[in-house]
Amino acid sequence: MNKDPIAMNPREYKNFSKDILKNKSIEELIMLGSNNRCTIDRSVLDKPLLIRGITGTKHIKLCRQHQREFYYTDTGYLANHIGPGNPTGVKLWHRIVKNDLQHHVVRSCPPDRWQTLVKQDKRLEWRGWKNYANKILLVVPNPKSCLHYGIDIEVWKNKTIEDIKKYSELPIEIRYKGSRRERNNGYTIYDAFDSGTYATVTFNSIAALESVLYGIPAFVSVPCAASPLASTDLSQLANPFRPSTDLILQQCHSLAYGQFNLQEIYDGTAWKLLQKF
Repeated sequence: MNKDPIAMNPREYKNFSKDILKNKSIEELIMLGSNNRCTIDRSVLDKPLLIRGITGTKHIKLCRQHQREFYYTDTGYLANHIGPGNPTGVKLWHRIVKNDLQHHVVRSCPPDRWQTLVKQDKRLEWRGWKNYANKILLVVPNPKSCLHYGIDIEVWKNKTIEDIKKYSELPIEIRYKGSRRERNNGYTIYDAFDSGTYATVTFNSIAALESVLYGIPAFVSVPCAASPLASTDLSQLANPFRPSTDLILQQCHSLAYGQFNLQEIYDGTAWKLLQKF
């Protein structure tokens, strides 16, 4: 199958996914695409280990402890929402990161892959900063992230609310991560933004990245894809960090070279680009 998954209609993509996966995991597809230069076998120590999802915390820590290379894969950063290029909101894109969970360092990458994503979802096109001022959006981390970072959800939430109230009198909307269906078909992150979000506060959520790209400043707690574009200091709420257009686009180009569709993973394109960039 050589047809671009982005060009497929929902039925074609569903059939394509079933066909290409054929009881194989994403990790196995990456391994095949790399021509077995990496492995899912934790006992094979002379190759980088493939780890899928934050539930692989134990193996991530072991790799770091023993200075073993690993590749982490999870949901892609952007363009997995319902939009003109993804009418049913299927998970088109999967991120692959070397020795980390997200790409939090800006790399020098061409703009072509980012331009493809913008064509798929026009909400990603940079249109400048918005002037909303109705509320602060607080996005609570999911339990899996909390487990990995060793934090308690309620403790982090309550402390963050306390800190926000020190520096802003705006009401706080608390958003929990629901199911994928809820996030795509219910009250979406873009609905939350458009209801007047002044700034988005997260732990390490992709929502912070989406917020900045939508023209709304963001705050994060730990290194993540939004880090180059966001602040970690809530005392700046009155005058939040607004990165330059150039920096925003540089990080967008970088992230677009860190997420891949199934065809690219299967045919080795993803592996080649990971080695190049």
